[in-house]
Formats: sequence, C-alpha cells, structure tokens
Amino acid sequence: MDARATAVPADQNLTRSEARQVVLASTLGTVFEWYDFFIYGSLAVFMSSVLFPPDNPTAAVLASLGALAAGFVIRPIGAVVFGRIGDLVGRKCARN
Repeated sequence: MDARATAVPADQNLTRSEARQVVLASTLGTVFEWYDFFIYGSLAVFMSSVLFPPDNPTAAVLASLGALAAGFVIRPIGAVVFGRIGDLVGRKCARN
C-alpha cells in the first residue's frame, strides 16, 4: 500500500473529538511501550542481586543498568531493521 493513499488531505481538518482520540491513542501507545523499561529501571537495584552474582553488589547493579542500557540501544535498531522488513514483505512475516 502506498503511503500517499492513506494520507489525510491537507484541506481536511480533524474535529475536536478526533484530535482528542488521536492524542489519547498516542499517549496510551507510548505508555505501554515504555512501561517495561520503567519497571526494570525502577527495580534494577533489587533485581541485580537476583540476576547477577551477589559477591560484588556494585558490579551487579552496574550490570543490571547495563542490561537496561542495552535495551535502549537495541530497541531503535530493531525497529529500523524489522520495520523495514515489515514494509517490504509484510508485518506478519516480520513477526515470525
């Protein structure tokens, strides 16, 4: 499908309720997307003793925060790679 075919014409304005719906949907999508990072970042200190060797607590916390940082770095790279695959061959093929 061509992106130009789904674009909203320039002379068509959104109603107030449609604009609110777009803002609400965008906000909820962002909240759901970043919820896992928030939870992991908030509990990194507690999870570090469970996920990493407890003999050096400072190294365990740094390793836990490093895992969080790796997720921040890899997420946009994955979005670019799998987004491109999804655009070329379809979203269903990109998920499998």
